[in-house]
Amino acid sequence: MDDLTVIESSLSLVKECIENKNDLKYKNIARVYLPIGPQKLDEHKLDWQRVFQSIVEDLFEITLGGKDKEQLKTEVLESFRNSRDTRELVSVFDDLYFSSNEINEITPLAYLMSNQETLGARTKTMISIVQGLLTSPLKEKMISSGNNPLESLLIDKIQSLCQSKTFNEDRLAYLPFLADVFSKDIKKLTQYPSYFLNELEDFISLYSFIYLSQLSIHLCIPDNRYKTPTAKPLYFILETERASKERHECNQYGYDYLFSKTRGIAFNLFPYLGYSDRISKKPLWMLINNTNKFTSKVNEFNQSIGQLFDEVPLSDNRLQTAINSGLALHRQIFEKTDRKDANKKVVAIFEKKFAAEFITDRKAAGKYFVLNSNMLLLLTNLVIIGSSVSQLLIDDVIEGFKERGIWLDIMSKKALLKFYENVGNIEKLSDSGDAVYVKTTI
Repeated sequence: MDDLTVIESSLSLVKECIENKNDLKYKNIARVYLPIGPQKLDEHKLDWQRVFQSIVEDLFEITLGGKDKEQLKTEVLESFRNSRDTRELVSVFDDLYFSSNEINEITPLAYLMSNQETLGARTKTMISIVQGLLTSPLKEKMISSGNNPLESLLIDKIQSLCQSKTFNEDRLAYLPFLADVFSKDIKKLTQYPSYFLNELEDFISLYSFIYLSQLSIHLCIPDNRYKTPTAKPLYFILETERASKERHECNQYGYDYLFSKTRGIAFNLFPYLGYSDRISKKPLWMLINNTNKFTSKVNEFNQSIGQLFDEVPLSDNRLQTAINSGLALHRQIFEKTDRKDANKKVVAIFEKKFAAEFITDRKAAGKYFVLNSNMLLLLTNLVIIGSSVSQLLIDDVIEGFKERGIWLDIMSKKALLKFYENVGNIEKLSDSGDAVYVKTTI
């Protein structure tokens, strides 16, 4: 759908609302790039299994055609029962792999099993976001050997029941830089099948939080909004180190940067994306070279919203200024109506669902974004296996963190070195300790 069609449809809606004197019909949907709706915490239920299913289907270009676990089990065991070589092993396969859920520990193919639940709107959005982050499928075939002959037999049988699935090239990422590193990282992970299985869910959790935080920084900071997105500073500490108010970067560009009730930019995300969805389905940074006619329609749309909510927006013949006026108007609408509560719900889900694993409360020192040991090792391994060498200088590892939207201050860099020394995955190649190389733990 082109931009003019989108905004014309939105204009028609607003004019209808004005005519009927019903501003409640004007909804802030924000469904294209935001996997969060204005729900209570306990009502927000993303179907993460379907997200994992989608990424595995796209990576390997295969599908089980919607089969659930029971259907797969029936077909696999029936096939083994009809073979002279495996008929005596049917109960073994059932007990070891299906009844015990051990199948989930031996092959990514297990993620292809569908729970057959109806997809909710925000689950569809999350799937679309992850699909946008994956720029292309794997060129290599899936490694299908198991850890023992039984596992190999089972994996081969499931693979034989899979159908090919064409990778859909029609996908759009709001943050192309993140799509590049996401795609590289997950493809490298597949080269280590056991590690891929162990870390896939943490991997998606990590990138979901990075996506939302970097989207907030890009969209909600005016100087970033219309530029091609790049990784922006967001500071973390390690769970093993102390925090303090004197750590400027961590306090200025950490937890409070997103979630402070007085200056947190996350409070702009829902209204801004709601406005953006009304004028185009593209990211705002892709609209900068649009036509004068589109700019005129943006101004008309802004004036119509202003009329509906008794506000007076500014008009401007420069597209960026006109959009900025509309964004400010949308934010003002949230401040002056009961939509403010809806916005608080969205931010609460962002903080307590997507960011919870990355937040630590250090009491008097405040709240900080944090990397626990598991996430730190996952990040480290991703950076190193994504390079062309077997080990990297610690400074290069930290640069790799930045490429993925994670910054460390000088204190955290010292703590990182200590962490690696305790893990035992470093090598010092000089007496002074200047040349410190980090190796993977895979």
